[in-house]
Amino acid sequence: MNEELVKVELNRLNMHLPRNRISLMDALRSENPFVITKSGKIHSFDRKELEELAKLVDDKEAEKLMLPILIEINPSLGRGTARISGSLESKVISSILKREPANELLIYRPEIAELRRRFPTTTCYVFISGIT
Repeated sequence: MNEELVKVELNRLNMHLPRNRISLMDALRSENPFVITKSGKIHSFDRKELEELAKLVDDKEAEKLMLPILIEINPSLGRGTARISGSLESKVISSILKREPANELLIYRPEIAELRRRFPTTTCYVFISGIT
């Protein structure tokens, strides 16, 4: 497949991503927390999810934790595998999934499903090319 075609398709698949992410603390402070997606739509955060995430971090970490948390889907990771990058993001997801924390976390289909079921507005997929 042509590399340019892959780029175009990935851009289309990732139109749901936010133009800019916001911190958990900023989301908690906001009456109606949201981000604007690349497609121009509003993506709102559920208050219960924000409060649940806040229980997993201290105030300093809440200032640094950016939402939505990105679940990287990359074919090079293997079928049914995703990555959580960033030590703080990995710490939070590890806590949710009851796993040992790491700087980078690989999660698998059942964990991805659980994460998206419990935190549908504060997590989102990002599609990455497996082409090197």
